[in-house]
Amino acid sequence: MLLALTLSCLAFVARTGVFLGALTAVNALVFLLLRPQGVSWWRQGRYFLFQSSIIVALYIIRFGSLAGIWDGLLISWQLFLAFWPSMVFAKTTSQAKIVRAMNRIMPSRMSFVLATCIKFAPHLLEEVQDIYEGQVLRGARILPRDLIKPWNWPDVVRCVIVPAVVQGMALAGNIALAARARDFGLYSKRTCWPGE
Repeated sequence: MLLALTLSCLAFVARTGVFLGALTAVNALVFLLLRPQGVSWWRQGRYFLFQSSIIVALYIIRFGSLAGIWDGLLISWQLFLAFWPSMVFAKTTSQAKIVRAMNRIMPSRMSFVLATCIKFAPHLLEEVQDIYEGQVLRGARILPRDLIKPWNWPDVVRCVIVPAVVQGMALAGNIALAARARDFGLYSKRTCWPGE
């Protein structure tokens, strides 16, 4: 958990291509050593390319020329490296271990909420990816080449963002219902399965 947090914080501090390259190498080494199931190089690369295309397009629009490409790529690279360690951590660590570690430094309710957010963020990203792919198959104009035209941006809101928010609220409701069904909060000292 500390390694993921440190690598994420370093991504926000990095400002040069050399520093970001070194940080990428460290992240790749951690990724290779942990070998998280369900996380592939190809899927991570697709997230980076999709995010980069949007950010670079916005930088080009902002600066009115191709001068913003390098700055847009650096920002996109930083954002990707800020979230990549957390995704790997969430895939390689069980919910019970995350909660047990956080119970040592914060109240049990807060540790449950934070651990649940960490564990289900990759799941929510997969849901957003499924929504995006489904909308593309339906003919929505949300491909990167379509988003160059600003009049297609409302389609992103209607076809991806609104369904993703609804899906996130449904997921949060299911998690809250499961916690209530298990009498979460009934006892001040909370235990995790398997036992501590």
